[in-house]
Amino acid sequence: MKNTITFIIIIAICGFATAQTQMPNNKFEEWSTTDKGNAIPKHWHSYGDGDCQLKGIYSWGCGPMKKNHSNRVTGHTGYGCEIYSTSLAGNLVNGVLTTGQMQFASPEDNSPDNYTYTDKDNKLGHKAAMAFTGRPDSVYFWCKFEMKKPSNVAIAKFHLHGNIAYRDVSSHSAATAQKGKIGNAFCAFSDPNDQKWHQYKFKFTYYDEQNKVVKTSSRTPSYILACFSTNKITKGGSNGDKLIIDDIVMIYNKRLSYINVNGEPLPGFNADKTDYTFYCDNTSELPVFTAGAQSQNATVRIEQPSSDNGHVARIIVTHDDGEKEYRINVCKRLVADL
Repeated sequence: MKNTITFIIIIAICGFATAQTQMPNNKFEEWSTTDKGNAIPKHWHSYGDGDCQLKGIYSWGCGPMKKNHSNRVTGHTGYGCEIYSTSLAGNLVNGVLTTGQMQFASPEDNSPDNYTYTDKDNKLGHKAAMAFTGRPDSVYFWCKFEMKKPSNVAIAKFHLHGNIAYRDVSSHSAATAQKGKIGNAFCAFSDPNDQKWHQYKFKFTYYDEQNKVVKTSSRTPSYILACFSTNKITKGGSNGDKLIIDDIVMIYNKRLSYINVNGEPLPGFNADKTDYTFYCDNTSELPVFTAGAQSQNATVRIEQPSSDNGHVARIIVTHDDGEKEYRINVCKRLVADL
């Protein structure tokens, strides 16, 4: 009985260690509510559950918190999430969608007391913290604009951070120092003014504990704080501006940058091609293969060809979301009789 209990405990612990390399509900197919003007996709948040701490006459500014300013609409595939700006007492309020908790504690727009943060301790009971353990190379997402002025620029921020209540303030930039920051992708993208869906691609930048840019991160994130806004400027744009978001995908590049054989480039190498045949004069003297990954966050393991594995070299590229294998079949060159 004791061994059985121990085995069950081990399984339970391992179950909690599952890697989270894509954002939950990243395609916006699951919704907590679909009320017009107040729809909100699961695992995401907006004004509707924001923490408004304004007092006195400034508490009128809490009005936007009554609705999320978002709708469930037809998306790039399936459903998408539409966020829109609105006007309140002559003030423009940007449409916002985030994985975190929104806090408003000052009437000043750019006050550091107004921010979005990862509520990892669930202090407000909204579960506004998205667990995430991946170190992606890029983020891809689809958007469609419905703006009053084509010159408008929307923004999306993706913060990878440790086990802290990480904050995103309106003045946040890609280089802003903050304890616990591991990586981020800052995405400013313009309205192409064609009413069509477009895919946007942005790279992640990684940092060390001193906030210096590094090629690869040895630290594993605990959470991701994502924020979309109809405009990169607070109160920017026009009343009724709309941004429709769909299909957010984290990209983990498991492609090789090269394969060398005995120090020379493998003939016909293509990063997207995974199966090769290499001819040599004598399989009793097998070639030695080396390789390198395109992503600094990926690792490469090489199994050299031998008589035990059928003269097949295997190159395995491992990233946070899995593996990609390249195979090279080593064959003896046949020489035709003269």
